[in-house]
Amino acid sequence: MTTTPTPDRDETAPDADLPPAANETAPEAPTPAADETASEAPAPAPYTFGLRVAAAFGLLFLVACLVLTAVLTLGDAIDGDGVGGIFITAGFWALALGAAVGVAALVVPRRALVTAQYCLGLTGPLLALMD
Repeated sequence: MTTTPTPDRDETAPDADLPPAANETAPEAPTPAADETASEAPAPAPYTFGLRVAAAFGLLFLVACLVLTAVLTLGDAIDGDGVGGIFITAGFWALALGAAVGVAALVVPRRALVTAQYCLGLTGPLLALMD
């Protein structure tokens, strides 16, 4: 079967005169409602930078509390019975938990996380003092 070109059909675009297939859809233009929702995206909170700075300084505070807890533990080991009690262990665990909370406060700045970081930092030396 041979086909002969007809003058009204362009051979460079063989499917130009055919209707689009049923599964093909034309691209839709963006609706005005979609543009409004894109422009109403919430802006980042202005106080997150301050919370991240407080969390970063909180990590330095935790290091200072770790040194103080270690000094108190060594002082208790020399002056006391030489065995660390449960409060010293709990103090070091509180500092480790405070460091984890501090890193979480850097990633997701929340006021509650920063407050918990400082509270856990203070708890470490206080528990070591109780032993």
